Amino acid sequence: MHFGAIWRTFFCAPRLWAKAGLAFVSLTLGATPALAERHDLEQLREQVAQFLSDHYAQSGAQRVAVEVGRLDPRLHLAECGDLEMRLNDASNNGGNVSVHSRCRGDQPWSIYVPAQVDLYRPVAVAARNLGRSTRLSDTDVTLELRNTSRLRQGFVDTEAAVVGMELRRPLERGEPFRAGLLVEPLAVNRGDEVRLEAEVGGISVSTRGTAMSGGRVGQQIRVMNNSSERIVAGEIVAPGHVKTIL
Repeated sequence: MHFGAIWRTFFCAPRLWAKAGLAFVSLTLGATPALAERHDLEQLREQVAQFLSDHYAQSGAQRVAVEVGRLDPRLHLAECGDLEMRLNDASNNGGNVSVHSRCRGDQPWSIYVPAQVDLYRPVAVAARNLGRSTRLSDTDVTLELRNTSRLRQGFVDTEAAVVGMELRRPLERGEPFRAGLLVEPLAVNRGDEVRLEAEVGGISVSTRGTAMSGGRVGQQIRVMNNSSERIVAGEIVAPGHVKTIL
């Protein structure tokens, strides 16, 4: 055989084999989904959405809105008939959550699927513009349906929890009441005449006194006994009622 022919046979052939090999690999990779059917990603998103809807339906929310994040279309997950889901939401208040989806089939896999869950509940909001230190009445509060998943500083869901309280800062109309914005009103003001009670040996004795400072139920203040003009410490147990600490 001519040397050139021999060279082409033994030294050029590997290039042909390489091309053939690449084509084979591509063919093999392309054939993989046929050997193990692919789990439809849109179906997975629907399964996650249904799982979240069912879960948060028990939360007491009047309306639940679920939007599952998109999945990379290049993702290959084997078809799964035994799918397990676990929610990552310790507060159970929705928002940005993730669902650990796990397949326990012959070709197991797991993936965290992101989602946005909005929970709508009745929330106590200001019925009008309110100033700082306003003592709230039932005309100052109304209930509106709000997305509580976005109220990260908490919220109040009943009018009863607001009425009778005082505001720490001004509140605009429609702004939600939060526990941190509410404070018990003063039960005793400085200069108020109060009932001053003392218990000695199981016997309760009361007299009238004058508050030297203001305070709320449970707080300690100084009170002057109007009869003896002696100043004593006492705990406010009710509006206008102070019990001395002996």
